[in-house]
Amino acid sequence: MSSTDFQIPMHDWNIVGHVHAINTLRRALVAQRVRHAYLFTGPENIGKALLAQRFAQTLLCTGGIDAHDAPQNPCNACLSCRKVMHGNHPDIHYISRPPEKQFILIEQVRALQADAARKTLEGRRNIFIIQGMHEMNVQAANCLLKTLEEPEPDVVLLLTVPDPGSLLPTILSRVQQVPMQLLTTKQIKFALEDRWRVEPDEASLIAALAAGRMGWAVQAVEDEDMLAERQAQLETLAKLSTAGKVQRFDVAQRLSAESDKLHGILELWLLWWRDMVLAANNCLDLIVNVDMQGVIQNQAAKVGAAESQRMVRAILGTMEALDQNVNARVALEVLMLDLPMVR
Repeated sequence: MSSTDFQIPMHDWNIVGHVHAINTLRRALVAQRVRHAYLFTGPENIGKALLAQRFAQTLLCTGGIDAHDAPQNPCNACLSCRKVMHGNHPDIHYISRPPEKQFILIEQVRALQADAARKTLEGRRNIFIIQGMHEMNVQAANCLLKTLEEPEPDVVLLLTVPDPGSLLPTILSRVQQVPMQLLTTKQIKFALEDRWRVEPDEASLIAALAAGRMGWAVQAVEDEDMLAERQAQLETLAKLSTAGKVQRFDVAQRLSAESDKLHGILELWLLWWRDMVLAANNCLDLIVNVDMQGVIQNQAAKVGAAESQRMVRAILGTMEALDQNVNARVALEVLMLDLPMVR
């Protein structure tokens, strides 16, 4: 069984899968027609920021045939490549939401514009990677438009977002979108065994739980507490179906205090209830949480497909409300009231 069977190219970009996205960028490099702004789209933990960084590395690589032009693959050996891989290249700037803030702020965009007006220090490009464009407030997004409309010749903006529909149309019209798709379970399992030397049984479980997200799988391998925390969260969720209102509200209060983890927890819940829909329709071979199949099958038989589908919609509504800055505790308490009661 070869890597080619699962579309895991052994190219110098060192990325599992995403062949179409990489080839889109390669064509621009070969034609020497690099756009001033790219938008990498796709689910969380799929590898958007990694691909943006690899593209930036390639744009700055000096190990090609002509050191003045970017090659179609990074050499991973020149000084520029090594600096990018170590995160200390002076011509790559990273912008993201500060941990203590709710949004990417206009002050960060103004700092970007000041840096963009300066000459590059070492490379041929001045590159700005903005992670999580959906977390940028309206004032900052409108400020960024000026840079998108009138970019400096050597500036390249690399933006990431899960859903391009969350951005202003005026921003979307000024970027080239690079959509990224979920990987197959086989792709992820093969990569975990081949590159991360994970044992086959563990690789099978992590690949299934990753739900197509290679970034999630790598985190699960590198952070031994991650799977244990997931297990605890799902056990809490499974018990909520038989819990009373007081217990449910206690969970809502606890979760609302974990703002940095809340989005990930709700994504976990969303996958659980998706699995419930599948189990209720006798599609057990498609569920993600394979290690809890028995619990899911038992609850799905009692709840049914219609109620499970309603919960999927309720969780999506809660996530949307939180994105719009609704009070987290109130939103979670409403969600708790939506949970069906299982006897």
